[in-house]
Amino acid sequence: MKRKSFAKLAAVALSAMMVAGAGAAADFPNKPIRIVSPFPPGGTTDIVARAMANKLTQSLGVSVIVENRTGAFGMIGTTAVARAEPDGYTLLMAGSPHGINNSLRKNVPYDPVSSFAPVALIGTVPMVLVVPKDLPVDGYASFVKYGKANPEAIKCGVVGGAANHLATQLFQRMSGMPILQIPYKGDAPMFVDLVGNQINCVVGISTQVLGHISEGRLKALAVTSEQRLEQLPNTPTLRELGLAGYEAGSWNGIFAPAGTPPERIKVLADALLAASQEPDVKKSLGTLGFQIRAVGPEGLARFLSTEIARWKEVIDDAHIQAE
Repeated sequence: MKRKSFAKLAAVALSAMMVAGAGAAADFPNKPIRIVSPFPPGGTTDIVARAMANKLTQSLGVSVIVENRTGAFGMIGTTAVARAEPDGYTLLMAGSPHGINNSLRKNVPYDPVSSFAPVALIGTVPMVLVVPKDLPVDGYASFVKYGKANPEAIKCGVVGGAANHLATQLFQRMSGMPILQIPYKGDAPMFVDLVGNQINCVVGISTQVLGHISEGRLKALAVTSEQRLEQLPNTPTLRELGLAGYEAGSWNGIFAPAGTPPERIKVLADALLAASQEPDVKKSLGTLGFQIRAVGPEGLARFLSTEIARWKEVIDDAHIQAE
């Protein structure tokens, strides 16, 4: 008798949970959603956030706005989302620093994994190994040959602690090339010096180098993604050139605060994955070199775990001290 009573109670409880979950999804969203971009307007993260916000506004029937909360290598905006109400109405458009900051920065006020609920990976932005047009090399093989024959000749620009710094460090380790890394405080002066032949190598994000390449100021030797870049179909990947497993670049994915109801995560993930497959989104982001890699919560969680482990190994190997 007791077993029958317990079974009935369990069935009632399960039914109540299912109804509650369905209700949570059915009435969500019913007010504006905020996507926090922790980087300045005009950058790739901001552009992707606004593309997704426009589509979500259409598909979810509520206003979806982008709020730029910049500073501290993306940590200010990221912290704000980590501390927000876990109701699905405040989201983070994360970039590659989300998988790097905890290995490079001291006293990060959140954990990139436990402080957040993954929603969807939107895509990645490859990097391109570029050299000045006047450097006497005609491809990757001759670049490596030139560098090894002239051990002090290759001077690569890096922005300390940025994705380009770690990508260069990984390239140096895997290629065995003697490279002198020249530190810069930002991308702009680094590219001025590269075009002006003050340095002769940069592993730069595709959004920053495609214009220079198309106008003949820089030569592309290799791309850092798994697949070739659509805008540079004749430029091989470093994997093709023998650096097995090499991958570097920027990425963008959406996270919610930890504790956000799974039913709401699903609503958001489904809408984001659909938005990322829209032809106009693919076209507009594709012109930036952005490669759609739309996966849901589980895929984003795996991707982030890989990013954190990979770059921690590179940082530890290079003895880069946290600041």
